[in-house]
Amino acid sequence: MASLGDVVIGYHDDDLEFVKKLVNKLRSAGLSVWYSQPGDDGKKTSEAILGCKVYLPVLTDMSAVDKSIQEQLSLAYISNSAIYPLGKIPFHLLAPKLNGGARLMLAKINWSFILKEEHFEPRTDLIIDCIKKDIQNIEKIFDPTADDSGYVFTHGIRVPISKSHLSSTAEQEPDFVAFSQGIDLSSISQDTPFWDRHFKGKNEVTWIEYRDKFLQDYAAKIVEGFSDNPEERKKLFVNLMYKDVFSLNKIVKRSVYDKFCGKPHPHAFFTGMQDYVTAYASLREVLSMDSSLRISTIQNLGRFRFPAIVSGLSDMLDDEDPNVRAVAAIALAHAGKKTPSTADKIIALLEDEDRLVRESACLSLGYLRSTRAVTHVVDRWRNDPISTVREAAELALSRMDAPDAVQCMKVTKVLSSEMNALKPEHNTRL
Repeated sequence: MASLGDVVIGYHDDDLEFVKKLVNKLRSAGLSVWYSQPGDDGKKTSEAILGCKVYLPVLTDMSAVDKSIQEQLSLAYISNSAIYPLGKIPFHLLAPKLNGGARLMLAKINWSFILKEEHFEPRTDLIIDCIKKDIQNIEKIFDPTADDSGYVFTHGIRVPISKSHLSSTAEQEPDFVAFSQGIDLSSISQDTPFWDRHFKGKNEVTWIEYRDKFLQDYAAKIVEGFSDNPEERKKLFVNLMYKDVFSLNKIVKRSVYDKFCGKPHPHAFFTGMQDYVTAYASLREVLSMDSSLRISTIQNLGRFRFPAIVSGLSDMLDDEDPNVRAVAAIALAHAGKKTPSTADKIIALLEDEDRLVRESACLSLGYLRSTRAVTHVVDRWRNDPISTVREAAELALSRMDAPDAVQCMKVTKVLSSEMNALKPEHNTRL
């Protein structure tokens, strides 16, 4: 997908004149910038965000509660764009207007504020400097389509800054602030990683043991800042931990825990889960868009291999809309290529009642070159009543390097040869 711009600006219509001025400043500094024009449809904006390196939302009392900005922010987050929130009103007035999802996504991300006309030049200069460093770093070392480690959540590369205390008055707003959720983990051991606090010397424990000890330490922290449906948030946290991190295994292995945590840190597992749940919630926000945007967005998400995206696309295979199921199968084959269970999930779609879904399942399995799917695809090739599904199955078999698939293709060539021989134009009249 061709990029419409390295930097995409999100804004409310009331701020169009300010955005035009901002765009001119960024472009004069050599940055490639895109912003939606009045009349542009949401699909073009989604494509721009999925292809950008930096997303810069201009946040005011109107844009902070704008659903389209929330969707754009979610899309930028799950596609790993660097995010630069720019506030036009003081933080203490913006913060209460942001919903829980936005607060999570913007946690510990660098903010800038332009509250007066005289702030514009010096603070945009600082923004430009940081964006250029981000883009340079991204181009050097970051490929969002190549994250095969399974548990890496960078969501853009940040330029380090020192923490600033948030001011309660407009006059004292700093150039940049670190927006923190304020989750205080000091009451929990700061010296020992979670596993060693509770399971020192063990290589595995039961899921029930692990879950109970995790909630003992972090249950209050999970729901902090979520006055609405705190139990639902806790349930989502635990379900994703069990399903996506530990793959529904009743035994939790230390090796899986270590892989998820990465570098040792007393709260590495909790903070990793915070990132994961945020990415998952962002994906759900994106997939709640209207149908036409959902389909194009799902298709483009296949470029990214982040675990939350693989999980979300897997859920889409059960969507009530057959168009969504069909596109999700193709996207999942790309995003989940390194995930062993991907083929099994797509194999189930070969029995779908919709012929487009069965067709996309065949093509997806062909892309995966899944040898264990051969017998299932052969069944579609031989028995599906729809010719396009049979053709998709044949194409898939031709890509699968397995003895059964090769044998099936030999049979196909023999049958095709015999059919051609029986056609009238191949017969010689006596």
